[in-house]
Amino acid sequence: MLSERAGSILNILVAEYINSAVPVASEEIARRSPTKVSPATVRNTMSLLTDEGYISRPHVSSGAIPSDLGYRHYVQSLDEPPELPVTVQQKIHRDFSQAEPDLEAWSRQCATLLSDLTASLAVVTVPWARSPRLKHIQLVFLEEFLALLVVVLQETRLLRRLLPVAQPLTQEILDQSANRLNDLLCDLDYDDIKSNSLSNNPELTPLEARVRHETTLMLKDASGETAPEHYVDGLRRLLDQPEFAQSGRAKALVEMLEERVLLENLLPQMPESREVAVYIGEENLEASLHPYGVILCQYRGANQSTGTICVIGPTRMGYPAAIGGVTFFSSLMSKLVGELHRV
Repeated sequence: MLSERAGSILNILVAEYINSAVPVASEEIARRSPTKVSPATVRNTMSLLTDEGYISRPHVSSGAIPSDLGYRHYVQSLDEPPELPVTVQQKIHRDFSQAEPDLEAWSRQCATLLSDLTASLAVVTVPWARSPRLKHIQLVFLEEFLALLVVVLQETRLLRRLLPVAQPLTQEILDQSANRLNDLLCDLDYDDIKSNSLSNNPELTPLEARVRHETTLMLKDASGETAPEHYVDGLRRLLDQPEFAQSGRAKALVEMLEERVLLENLLPQMPESREVAVYIGEENLEASLHPYGVILCQYRGANQSTGTICVIGPTRMGYPAAIGGVTFFSSLMSKLVGELHRV
């Protein structure tokens, strides 16, 4: 446990390093301390912090930089919880009030705004359930021998597939078939539909049997997904940070994004509660994420589904803004999805 003075000096050092990205000297800390303290006292305290593993010095005569442990102390010392300025919150509310009520559009906008706020990489998923359930089926007439099958899941997610047929169609025929299948299949998941005796009902028309089969396949594909649909913004902002100017870190991150494994590496760290989780450096479970600070939070979807709000930055990230942003957007997305589901 650090003394009050040592903790204060450490937090000043961390805050200054976050802002400057250069090792922090004792004179700078003494100048920024809210209480009078000499550079010599600061140097003695920094020596203790080095021995305890909170900071390191690239050179004996140079300033110091925080370790993962130093950042952890800084984060735990923040006011709980950090909040975005009221003016920023109001602007975000105005931006979303002008957007179309669409999950994908909201998720994309959320990632963009969160990246703007944090100058880091933002990842936002649409609500997702490992065993999605059918809300209802829609069939839309396109041409005489072509319809669009729309499967709406309970988490307010849409699946779409073109449906060519051998017999001529009308919208009335499609509506009748969709209504009948909704009566039979509503609220079921893939396993339910596959095992339910109704799925083999001999009274189904050939069109209804075809739609039931295609719906089952679409639910199977959705159930087998290892990660939800997601939106990423801010890669350029992250790569502009000094930490990525030299080293293979940038290349490793880009590869994770291109191979679509970044989210799969993040999901095991997702807390079961909807509290914000902060992982700093080697606290991350996945070794490829050790160079980063990761901030995660769930938001509520419909019918037990959840979405994810995430910021990834260097360990030298602005934690108050990042934690405040993730907290705010988690609450906002939960509210928006709840209102959409009640419509």
